[in-house]
Amino acid sequence: MKKFMKIISSFLFAFTLIFSSVSVEAADSVLSTYTEYFENGDSFEITVIQHNDEYLLRANSKTKSASKVGKYRDSNGTVLWSVTVTGTFTYNGSTSKCTASKVSAISNNSNWRIASKNSSRSGNTASATATANLYKGSKIIKTATKTVTLSCSKNGTLS
Repeated sequence: MKKFMKIISSFLFAFTLIFSSVSVEAADSVLSTYTEYFENGDSFEITVIQHNDEYLLRANSKTKSASKVGKYRDSNGTVLWSVTVTGTFTYNGSTSKCTASKVSAISNNSNWRIASKNSSRSGNTASATATANLYKGSKIIKTATKTVTLSCSKNGTLS
């Protein structure tokens, strides 16, 4: 019985290690964050996030998926709206290519409304542009357009 319990314990321990390492690998990774500041105190915070999608890791180690998120904040640091580009890239050490690009844009403030959004891809770059309007009543009092561009180097470095 002792031997049986040892075997079961060892099996459970190995099972736990295997699945805990998979969940660590599958977690997204923040690669960089930086902020642009404007004269009026507003800012635009840009974060690059690598998606460690399990299916990409298994299928092809020379494929990466990532997002670049731009958050438009007021002078108090409150996020007013954001734009995100998500790209999928292939690379081989000699070249890299963006194979897919998509955009999302959301407003976090009822006075700001997303007026337009679009994405594009070219070479090793995925881009997204969004325009948001600030309303006072039914009148637009401010318009902001922001672009986020995500690139992958020939060695798979995302920026």
